[in-house]
Order: sequence, then C-alpha cells, then structure tokens
Amino acid sequence: MKSIFNHKYQHTDLDAKLVLALERISHVFRVLLWEQTKQYNLSPIQTQILIYIYHQPETDRNITTLALRLNITKATVSDAVKSLVQKKLLKKFSDKEDARFFYLELTTKGKDLVKKIESWGEKFRINFKDIPTEKKTILFETLLQILFSFEEKGIINRNRICITCKHFLIQKTNRKETYFCHLLNLPLNTEELRVDCPEHELAVG
Repeated sequence: MKSIFNHKYQHTDLDAKLVLALERISHVFRVLLWEQTKQYNLSPIQTQILIYIYHQPETDRNITTLALRLNITKATVSDAVKSLVQKKLLKKFSDKEDARFFYLELTTKGKDLVKKIESWGEKFRINFKDIPTEKKTILFETLLQILFSFEEKGIINRNRICITCKHFLIQKTNRKETYFCHLLNLPLNTEELRVDCPEHELAVG
C-alpha cells in the first residue's frame, strides 16, 4: 500500500516528502506554542484566542468569527472563552443594538500577558533570516496555493487571503502572471499578497 508513512514509498515520492516535511513543521509550531504558554497555565487554543482578540477589530472579536478563523467549533471556543473569563484575562460586553450578542475584550491583565506570549512566533521567523528572498517568495506563493486548495475542498474554513478576494485579479502578460488589487487600485508583488486581509471580501462564483 502506498502510504506517506511507509519509508520505502517516501524515498521515491516527492509529494509524500512534502507532506511529511509540513507535518514536522506543524509539530514545531505546537511545541513552540506549548513551551511559551504552559508556564501561564493556558492551552494552545486559549493562547491563540488571546492573541487573535488583541490584534483584531471589535467587530471580529466574537465566538462565531473566532470559530471560523481558528477552524474549530463554536462549542470549543465557548469553553475556552469561559475559562479565560474566569482567569480574568478576558471580558464580555453586549452589543449596543442587540443585548443577546456580545463581543470579547482583553482585560489589562490579558493584554499584558499577550505581550509576553505572542513572541513565540519570532522563534520560528528567525529561521527564514538567511534564506534568499527569491526562495522565500516562491515558498510563500506555494503555501498560499496550498491554503487555497484546502479551502476549495472544504478541509478548512475560508481564510482572508488575497487569492479568494473579489478585489483580486490575476493578469497574464508576456507569459507571466501579475497581481492587481482593485480595492487599493495597485499592482501587487507576490510578497505583498496577504494571508489575512481585514478588507477581504469573498469572490462569488
């Protein structure tokens, strides 16, 4: 049976090696995140929620959006939020027009904690320091394509990447693809594409 976990098969299949390499990288993320947060008695999900809320606008700081962005269930988010409120890291406040709907906000204690724990990403980023820009650009474009493919297959929820935005246009000139954003009315280089754009509007069709 052909399996990416079969060593004999791995050696002769580049795609299998790519899957395994990405799996190893995902493990690194889990390790870094866990090492950074366990001293504060937080789970990885709780940590991600705190960091997300710290950087997102008020309208996106709610249970539904959190579940969508983190690709987890509302029940999981609700449980994590309940724990964070009990730890006095997070607080809820009702919508002015609909009291049944509430937003989430970090307490002062929560904000101070985020400043300490969000640096875990830097431990990963330094590994790109000595890689040539051209190689990083190719890798970035490839990863965006993989994310797009996962979204199209329904494996993950829609992210806010440029590729799926109604303002985004791919132009072909002289056998080369170029990118253009109609919202900004500007051409974009590959490294200028966004993984999470606040102005993203999903293209229809």
